Amino acid sequence: MTRATGRAPSGPPQPSPRRYNDVLRLYDAPLHRDWAFWLTVGIAVLTALSIGTSQEQTSGLPRWLDTLLATLTFALLFGVVPAWIRLGTRRWRWRERPSPPKPPPDTTSPPIPASRPTPSPHATPPPRTTATPLATPAPRPAPAPRTDPSPPRPAPPRRTPPPPPHGPARPESAYPPSPDPLAAARRAFPHPVARTVHEMQRAHTAKDRHEALLEAGETLAATVAVTAAGLLTAHGAGERNLAELRTALAGTGTTFGTWTVWLHHLCKVARERTDVVPGLAEALRDDSQMAARPDDPGLAQFLDRLKGERNRTSHGDKPRTQEEAALRVTEHQLTLEQALISAQFLTGLPWLLTVSCAYQRRTGTFEVVADHLMGDHPDFDRLTFSCPAPVADDTVYVLSPAGPVALSPFVASLYCAQCGRREICHANNAGRRNRPAAYKSFGRGHVIPYPELDEEIAALPGPRPSPRPSPRPGRRDP
Repeated sequence: MTRATGRAPSGPPQPSPRRYNDVLRLYDAPLHRDWAFWLTVGIAVLTALSIGTSQEQTSGLPRWLDTLLATLTFALLFGVVPAWIRLGTRRWRWRERPSPPKPPPDTTSPPIPASRPTPSPHATPPPRTTATPLATPAPRPAPAPRTDPSPPRPAPPRRTPPPPPHGPARPESAYPPSPDPLAAARRAFPHPVARTVHEMQRAHTAKDRHEALLEAGETLAATVAVTAAGLLTAHGAGERNLAELRTALAGTGTTFGTWTVWLHHLCKVARERTDVVPGLAEALRDDSQMAARPDDPGLAQFLDRLKGERNRTSHGDKPRTQEEAALRVTEHQLTLEQALISAQFLTGLPWLLTVSCAYQRRTGTFEVVADHLMGDHPDFDRLTFSCPAPVADDTVYVLSPAGPVALSPFVASLYCAQCGRREICHANNAGRRNRPAAYKSFGRGHVIPYPELDEEIAALPGPRPSPRPSPRPGRRDP
């Protein structure tokens, strides 16, 4: 075995990158890789040799002058002219290339101030300059003062970007901002969210895009909720919140409203235990914070707006025409982008699907092989890392700052008979008399029965509901 070191292995130097039309606006750099340069040189050399070594007297000019004029003529016609034609062709192809669509103006995400170098305390500050008219030369003594001097135009005030809406980003959950929140979500969010955002962007009609937008909002709410629930279970925090979620699973099942209401009730424990879910406290807003800053909503408030549109659609007010659907998409897409910006802490909590876990006798640790369930691509990257404790195979984990934490029973990877493949699913309902316990897939919403889910839901921490007193004999229970 070889020990990894910080020094790169020695090898041949890499070739220089090609720079088009960098030399005289005609030839590519480096010159030895440009065919037009070698064509010009070859024509010039061949012409000089042909005329310089000829024994015939073609004109009355001296031989050296005749050779020079012929070399320049042939090099210009058969070397420079083809290079100039290639330059014009490249410019035409560049103009005909389809330009990418301009992103919509980002009115929700505040501009992040660019990092500026900290001035040294011993550095000499640059001299201050005052705004002067462009045509005014350097100051020199004038013979007589002007009677009507025009005041110099004041420099425009520098616009200071506002601070981020949720305070300074935590170091462990900060993620480089992207000008397009949808593109950032497709690249770095957990796979269920990235997949639905990708389906929304590739929808062909406005009605399909409207339906995919609402599906993306519900998936985002479920992803944030199950991630927080798994971390709360592992840290033994938020028992009342977990009991509330257990009651919802034991009832009719989870809906969009189940996740949003649960996130509203999670604000208190998120502020008290900021180490459990890094970044969640900055994303959520409770009633007191909303009363103090009504123009600065949080993640749950954005999801409430999308839930209202979902309820409006489910209760018979669907878009009837493509034009109406396009208007609704334009109205609510901004809300989805704001919710994605608020939920960027998910990029620092990657999901993993374990493949194998093997004990390493020499180091005393466990080597874990897992699929990286992040991004919209269905073929996940495979990661290998060391873990001090064993993990279960074929289980969805979230990689927190303290290590991998299992998301079961809230998330599982199960085979869907309707899709014919494995799907990432979330817990939907516990078992009842007329139905078994089941998971629901994030991508298609298919319900997958899973009887073992009952025991895992019953084992969730938190206070148990008090049993209902039995009625007295001879009396009917109203």
